Amino acid sequence: MASHTGKVINLAKFLGQAANPANFMQSAAQYATVGGVAAYKLPDLPYAYSALEPVISGQIMELHHKKHHATYVTNLNKALEEYADAESKKDLQKMITLQSAINFNGGGEPNSCI
Repeated sequence: MASHTGKVINLAKFLGQAANPANFMQSAAQYATVGGVAAYKLPDLPYAYSALEPVISGQIMELHHKKHHATYVTNLNKALEEYADAESKKDLQKMITLQSAINFNGGGEPNSCI
């Protein structure tokens, strides 16, 4: 059995107050209602992109936040808008089809906040 000799890193020391789960949840799932439909917005990170260095590079954190996480938010909003439209037209097939996009992007958004 191989032994682990790597250094254990306490991320709380890099993140400070941002490591508090209550602070994460304050930044997660921010939304407004636009035309009766929830429109989620990309939350600001409660710490600098470079806060996790050297464990995770600032460049990777910025890419994840501005591209990956933002894509979840954009696609969730699009799916919710399309769902509301389908619901108003009583288009059950379209509503069922959109559920997977809502589940995927709706799950990816809060997971990206963790």
